[in-house]
Amino acid sequence: MSHKSLVLTQKSGKDLSKLQKQFNANVKKINELKQKLEDDTAGLRHIITRIKAEIFPLEEKHNNTLVEMVYVFDKHYDDPYFKKKEKEKIADFILEKSTELIQSLGKDELKPIYDKYSEESYDEMNAEAEGEASELMKNMMKSMFGIEVDDDADLTNPEKMQEYVAQKMEEKEAEAEAKKASKKKSAKQIEKEEKDKEEAKNISKAARSIYADLVKAFHPDRELDEVERERKTEIMKQVTEAYSNDDLFELLRLKIELQGSDIESLTMVDEQLKYYNKMLKEQIIELENNLWQLRMQASGPMGGKDLFMQFGGDEKTMKGKFTREINRLKRGTQALEKDIAQLKHKEAMRSFLKDYQIVNFDDEDDFLNFLPPNFFR
Repeated sequence: MSHKSLVLTQKSGKDLSKLQKQFNANVKKINELKQKLEDDTAGLRHIITRIKAEIFPLEEKHNNTLVEMVYVFDKHYDDPYFKKKEKEKIADFILEKSTELIQSLGKDELKPIYDKYSEESYDEMNAEAEGEASELMKNMMKSMFGIEVDDDADLTNPEKMQEYVAQKMEEKEAEAEAKKASKKKSAKQIEKEEKDKEEAKNISKAARSIYADLVKAFHPDRELDEVERERKTEIMKQVTEAYSNDDLFELLRLKIELQGSDIESLTMVDEQLKYYNKMLKEQIIELENNLWQLRMQASGPMGGKDLFMQFGGDEKTMKGKFTREINRLKRGTQALEKDIAQLKHKEAMRSFLKDYQIVNFDDEDDFLNFLPPNFFR
């Protein structure tokens, strides 16, 4: 059923009141948000399915080719053909590339090679780096959010860090509310709180009234006909879910659809419309939050590439985007394979090492010279 069945219309030439217009605007907005949330959820699911089937295998092949390159450098290191300075460059390349592949891509099979060229093992280095990062994160949280981080807090990945920050912020807000509540309230504050409580009660009553009507009409327990009992059971699932989610839009839609009435036939006095509008506005905020969370999910933790931007669109647009990414990965892997084939030869490796510079990370400009131009095309 279209959301238009929930739209209030003019009767007997009378213009709609302000509350009625607000009701119609809220209904329209909710319908748009629900549709967008449904479309975007299905779209993201489709994108992720295609990425797993078409992109991940090519990325894995590309990453394994990078691992193979590290082994080529390792093999050259033991060759007496190369001089001491050249071997220092080979070791530096192995350490930098294996660190990147282990940390970013989980290529733990390179840990023994890293350990071969490092004064401390990868696990020792990583534990030290995590400790420093943890201290930095604690200081940042204290500075930005005023949060004191517990010594046993697990901040090893973005997801856990976000969960911890959210928990601490909730605790901080609860503490602030408790302090606020402990202070003596003015008569005006008490009056406002009582008014808010009464309004919340009336809002809840408005939704509960619709829910009660639907339960009374469609509860399956006293239904003798088996087919009708199954139908009512399914209806009650929808009704209960809508009520549990404070989804007034869906409750009203179900009432009109199932009981064959129209929106004007419901009791829509101004006082009730006011409560309906408040509930619908709250629902709009919740749906907008759900859309925002879906966008965050599409970007990954700490804000990665937006999958909607990277692969979204209609079928034709999506096909073009996937084709371009697939071709890019294939070309990149082919270029790497060509480089590896060349670097297996001593002369080509020596030529590469001639231009290769060991990076001094204390000098930011040196970072740009980490690899020769266009080496990893």
